[in-house]
Amino acid sequence: MGALLVLLSALGFGAMALFAKVLYAQGMDTHSLLMLRFALAAVLLGGLAWARGARFPAGRALANAMLMGLAYALMAWTYFSALHHASSATVALLLYVYPILVALAAAALGLDRFGAAEALCLGLASAGLCLVLGGAIAGTATGLLLALASALCYSAYILLGSRAQPPVDSLAASTVVLGTAAACYLGLAMCQGIRWPQGATGWGAMLALALFGTVVAIAAFVAGLRRVGPTQAAVLSTLEPVVTVGLGVAFLGERLSAGAAAGGALILLAALALTGARSRRAGVGRGAVGPTVPDAS
Repeated sequence: MGALLVLLSALGFGAMALFAKVLYAQGMDTHSLLMLRFALAAVLLGGLAWARGARFPAGRALANAMLMGLAYALMAWTYFSALHHASSATVALLLYVYPILVALAAAALGLDRFGAAEALCLGLASAGLCLVLGGAIAGTATGLLLALASALCYSAYILLGSRAQPPVDSLAASTVVLGTAAACYLGLAMCQGIRWPQGATGWGAMLALALFGTVVAIAAFVAGLRRVGPTQAAVLSTLEPVVTVGLGVAFLGERLSAGAAAGGALILLAALALTGARSRRAGVGRGAVGPTVPDAS
């Protein structure tokens, strides 16, 4: 049951790019899209956390969750902006260099060691990155840079999440993260003028993004994580970019060259190998390859 919940979470996060592409095709801008996504998700997730009697963060934990919200807001902007300039498959694959970036940053900050296993994974990810960037993929330089910037921002989000205090409920902390991000984009959207989804198709895509791609994905991940543990959850979560690539090919007419597909496979292999290496170390959890607060791509 736990594995199925994590896979459901991966399906939700992996489908985000498809919903965003539908909304962009209607003329919706990034700021309005993210404002509505985060606002709807924060209200619904907050209600779920409250119904569970969750303890919401306060004091230093609240400040850290709000700082994570700022980092996540920037990560979301770079990710969804990249979708304007590159295929969803390309953006999803490039985002997945973040486990290696986290390992490098953790070593540089003295939070973890960087050994032979990490070096091997870095080599695999670097080779994969070169293949993805060099392949005949649908994306401009702007899109590729934004996708890589998204991986950098996600790495910062994860490192901040590793500081979260264990007594704080994950869903409650995620509500603060999403609420902070929603507040950031509300101001930006109001300055530019809010563009609303159009018709049943637009609102359906927006609700799917907020409900399935955010609330259900986060809640399912938290529930699955408690049952299967951080290592198996991290491995199962590598389904996310596979889902994104598959939906892009099936519904958006996207294509990956053989070289780009091979590069993506190497990046995912590096993430899986890093997870396996970290699982053999005592006291290492999902923080090695993903956020302590639920994944919220």
